Amino acid sequence: MSDTDVVIIGAGHNGLTCAAYLAMAGLRVKLVERRKVVGGAAVTEEFCPGFRNSVAAYTVSLLNPKIIADLKLHEHGLRIVERRAQNFLPALDGSYLLTGEGRTAKSVAKLSERDAGRIDAFNRELQCIADVLRGLGLVRTLARPENPHAQLSSSLPNPATTSRSAESCAVIESRRRVRRSTSA
Repeated sequence: MSDTDVVIIGAGHNGLTCAAYLAMAGLRVKLVERRKVVGGAAVTEEFCPGFRNSVAAYTVSLLNPKIIADLKLHEHGLRIVERRAQNFLPALDGSYLLTGEGRTAKSVAKLSERDAGRIDAFNRELQCIADVLRGLGLVRTLARPENPHAQLSSSLPNPATTSRSAESCAVIESRRRVRRSTSA
């Protein structure tokens, strides 16, 4: 009899999260990683002498609050530092795009007034889609009699209870189609 129920290859942030949930459900988990460090995109590394940053710090907004709570990440040292600027994107001609903290529309307007007038609607659509995807990020497992670990499904969130539903995105999409057909 094996002393392992599940082997997860890759100890990045997703592998660690899966391993934690599976272990909390009572499974015996083996996690393997080829690098000398674990954490994947959550690793803080020195990218230039004296400068340290998480290689994918911008993705912390994608971290489901349920995962933060379930894994008690704040108790284990998670500290989220908000940045004032989301992105700085310089161009060869000296122009640039600076996003975040109310700067985005003004910065986009320097490059395109037309796009600046549409950025708020774009962000609302993007937020709606992101909310639906966040809800699907932790999908319930199917409880089957032959699955001895079916109790795992009850510990995962229900995508239908997210703040916005797929229906709201469908409404946005249908409005977009109507606008396209009336402007054609």
